[in-house]
Formats: sequence, structure tokens, C-alpha cells
Amino acid sequence: MAGTAADTARPPDLGDLRHRARRRRVRSVAAAGLVAAAMVAVPVVTAVVATPAGEPQVAAPAPTAPTAGPPAASSAPPPRPSESPSTATASAQATETGGPVQPATEPTTGTRRVKLFLLRERAGQRCPQVVTVTREVPARSVAKEALRALLDGPTTADRAAGLTSAFDGDAHRFRYLKLEGTNARADFTDLDGILAPDDSCEETKLLEPMRRTLEQFDWIEQARFSIRGDQRAFYVDVLHDRVPN
Repeated sequence: MAGTAADTARPPDLGDLRHRARRRRVRSVAAAGLVAAAMVAVPVVTAVVATPAGEPQVAAPAPTAPTAGPPAASSAPPPRPSESPSTATASAQATETGGPVQPATEPTTGTRRVKLFLLRERAGQRCPQVVTVTREVPARSVAKEALRALLDGPTTADRAAGLTSAFDGDAHRFRYLKLEGTNARADFTDLDGILAPDDSCEETKLLEPMRRTLEQFDWIEQARFSIRGDQRAFYVDVLHDRVPN
């Protein structure tokens, strides 16, 4: 039996031992590679799960500003402190020539009683007498309105009282009234046919009624007249006189 045990316990083969050692080293290296590969692959898998391929990314809607309501209706600005009521009144009383027809201090609302100058025939006298009547006219542009009333001619009551005028429905001939300081100038389209060709009372029948109607207002010191802007056409051609200085 001692001989059998001695035969069985032979020393191991050196080649076999080297072969086994190499196999263990290969398995260890392979296992280490698998572990490393698994550690690298984990984030990739996680990323794929977090963001699936091909799925679009939808951004959150941007906040929108609240819709503004319709703008409030604008109102006219209040008068500037430097603009006085008299300035506004004067600018509202402009004629076709662009100038004021009366001072800004004069009233512009309601009516005013003014004097008109008509004619009364006198026995034995070549030219009639100039007489005064009254009328209610608009207060706005009162001098111009008084002249228009004169050009309209006498009323039925005036005629019944024996009053006449060279004017009868002639307000359409009036163009404008222009103020230059304390001087006023009234302009007409024409005065054709107002007087007969042989009438020699031109000043009494034409000039005096118009002049006195305008000069009753204390802001007019002198009234002048023209036809289409030409004073000579009135004073020389109609009155057969000269243009006043």
C-alpha cells in the first residue's frame, strides 16, 4: 500500500500548470472587460430611455402680453394759459380777407339794435333827407350785418312811413368788410343800376347811408368803399368824385 500511495502522489506536470494559469488570466481579463463595458453602456441606455429617439421636443408656449383695449376717445386740449379769450374771439371773427371785423371785446352772441340810414323826400329839395331807423341784427360781425341790412332796403313799415332807399335787395353785391386799425373798407362786386344815369344825388343816396351806418360803431373812425378792391371804381366812376386821402 505504501508503494501505491507513492506512485499516486507524483509531482504535477509543469506544462499543465502553466496552461491552467494562462486560462485563469484570460477569464479575469474578459470579466474585467465585461464590467467596464457594462459601466460605459449604462448612461447610454439611461439617456435613450429619458429621450426616446425620433420624439419631437415641444417648447413651452411663451407668455403673451395682455391685449390692449381700444384707445380712449381723445378730447380737444384745453386753451393754453397764454391764450386769452379775447384772442380766441378775434380769430373766430375773420372775414374773407383774413382780418377781424370787430374788436374782440365786442359781444358775439345774441342780437344788437343798430341804426340804419334811409331817405325821405323833401318838397322843393333836389336831394332827399337822410333819416335814421333801427334794426335788430346778429351781434356777431355786427358792423357787417348792419351794412347788409341797409343793402336789403326798407321794410314794408318803412315804406308806409314814407321812407325810401337807393338799395333794395342788394346785399348780394356785398363782398367783405375789412378793418385796418380804426378804418373800415367795404367792398362790392358792382353797384350797376343802383342810380339812374342822370341822378346827381350820388353822395346823399349811396355814400352817406353806408358811411353813417358803419361809422356809428365807436371802433370805426372812417369808412371807405371799393368795387372789387378798387376804390377809384367807387369814388370816381360811381360818385364822380375823387378818392379821399
